[in-house]
Amino acid sequence: MSLDIDKECWNRWHPVFSSLAAKYGFPAKSIFQLASLLRLHSGEGSTFRITGERWRFVIDVMRRGKDIVDIIAITLITRHNQDDRRNGAVIARACNIHPTPADNNRPGGPHLRWYPVTSGGEVYQHCCDKECTSPDKSGSTSRGTWETSRLRIIQKAYEQEALLLRQLYKEATVNASTSFQASQQDPQSMNAGVARSKETSTGIDTGSQEFEGFNHLSQGQSQHLEKQRRDEVASLRRDLQSANIETKALRARNIQLDKDNARKSATIENVQMEVIHVRRQKANLLLENNDQMARIREQRLLISDFLQKNQELQTEVTQHNEFAGLNKQLEAEKDTLVEQNEKLTNKQNNLIKSRQSLRDSNADLEAKMEKMERKRIRMDNKFNKLEAKAQSQEKQIATLTAANDEVNEVREANIELNENTAKLEGEKEEAIKISEGLVEQLTELENELLQSRTKVSQLWHDMELKNEHDRRNETALAEAQQDLKHRTTTHSNEIEKLKKDISAKEAITQRLQGEILCLQQRSQATPYTPRRPYGVEDEPPVSARELQYQRTISRQANEKASEMESKLDAMKLAMEAMKSELQTEKAEVNARKAEVDAKKAEVEALVKKCADKMNAANAKETYTVSLEKQLEELRGSMEGMLGRVSVYQGKKRRRTEGPDFQL
Repeated sequence: MSLDIDKECWNRWHPVFSSLAAKYGFPAKSIFQLASLLRLHSGEGSTFRITGERWRFVIDVMRRGKDIVDIIAITLITRHNQDDRRNGAVIARACNIHPTPADNNRPGGPHLRWYPVTSGGEVYQHCCDKECTSPDKSGSTSRGTWETSRLRIIQKAYEQEALLLRQLYKEATVNASTSFQASQQDPQSMNAGVARSKETSTGIDTGSQEFEGFNHLSQGQSQHLEKQRRDEVASLRRDLQSANIETKALRARNIQLDKDNARKSATIENVQMEVIHVRRQKANLLLENNDQMARIREQRLLISDFLQKNQELQTEVTQHNEFAGLNKQLEAEKDTLVEQNEKLTNKQNNLIKSRQSLRDSNADLEAKMEKMERKRIRMDNKFNKLEAKAQSQEKQIATLTAANDEVNEVREANIELNENTAKLEGEKEEAIKISEGLVEQLTELENELLQSRTKVSQLWHDMELKNEHDRRNETALAEAQQDLKHRTTTHSNEIEKLKKDISAKEAITQRLQGEILCLQQRSQATPYTPRRPYGVEDEPPVSARELQYQRTISRQANEKASEMESKLDAMKLAMEAMKSELQTEKAEVNARKAEVDAKKAEVEALVKKCADKMNAANAKETYTVSLEKQLEELRGSMEGMLGRVSVYQGKKRRRTEGPDFQL
């Protein structure tokens, strides 16, 4: 069932609920939260008990069904596990007879008052006839004494509410009597007088909402309303008759009271003397209170100064927190840079390993080239021998047979050359692939270096606001990037040249293979001529054209071998150039590492500065804590003084407000 809280009641109790939520952990701050909290309690009771972590709350209300008309009191009790004395307070309506200006500054004042309850529910002082100067233990346990003290204070609040309702009822009856007399004199104004009396009476009655809805009825229901008003006028006449009877009794009582007043007139003079003495004491107390108020003002000024200092300290603390956040960001970026540096070192190690493998492959190639050179020297020697044999015409047959044998050897040598060329081509292709992988790795390294440089430039931009040193570094980085781009372009051009050279070599090898095939065909076409014994006539010698043709073939082979050697030398030079470039890149990476280390040192210096500032802030916080303790001590002393003043005022009140003095 949903509960509706009166807005006037909420406006009166709103500061009390806000202070309870802020200081004592009450679970509701707004009217909607309070309605939802009270909705959890089933039934139609007028007392709601709520338990928190450190405090217990008891709310006493006036309700009609689901409508909460007013809140009578709120009781605040500490839980037993938090405080053995079970201290607390009862917040209820302030007394109209004995106002307390000191409580006007409390939440809800001056309409509401906080009645302190200490030492297990014992009340030392609150209001009027319920007030006492010593603990009033009415129960064997602290819970029983708490309940009695709470009910006693709530009883006083109910009494004040009843007195107010009676006063409003009397005013309403007076207004109704005057309106009735006016209606007898003027029948046309009877309805207006009845309406006024009804409005005044509904201010007392809790059913005012129903009467307010009458103004919104239609014209067809006016007759029914007139009948009701006539009935109400008859009831008002009866009330007036009863009121006349009560006035007669009151007049007789007033006569008796006048007689009593005549008897007690002698005692009034003595009371007046005592009143004069009390007034003098009151003047002295006023002077003391003025002195105390001046001290309180000074203390408030000190408190305002302390609050300003606390605000300044809070601003400094926020600044330190911002610096701490920046330090965390810098540390995170530093960790990322360290990880990137580790990755770069790993890639450098991989490149070193690949270089070593290339060196080993180069060594193998050199060994194979030495073997080829040895074979070439052998071929040259064999060709020289052929030329020497060709000069002698007498030994042509021997030379022919030797030539055939040597041609076979040349064929085998050509086959070996083809195999070696195929192996060299495969190794060249592997070297090209390795060079392409190196180029890709270099591009990745360049990209990662560019990313690290951009991050470092951003850090310098945030920390040192773009100093001249940063600009110089940026220009140097731009130049280095241009150099790297130029080198990459040169590498790509060289790789293209190498590819062209390899294609040219492949064409030459194809030509050589074709020529070798032609030689093989010609050698097969010439018949084999065996050696003849001694004394047999020699056959005619080989023609000079064939000898010249063989010589030209041998020369072309020598030229092609020399071209291959020169190209291999060029490849060696290119590999050495690549090695030198890699060494220069290593030097650049080391320089960049040195720059990163320097920036790390600067970041560590900033972290130390921030730590020093945090230590200073902690010192300021300790100073503020000590000041707050001093303020709490001053507050305790002031509360003790105010308690003593309230005790003295209670004593004075009892002296000046006896039954005789009230009469």
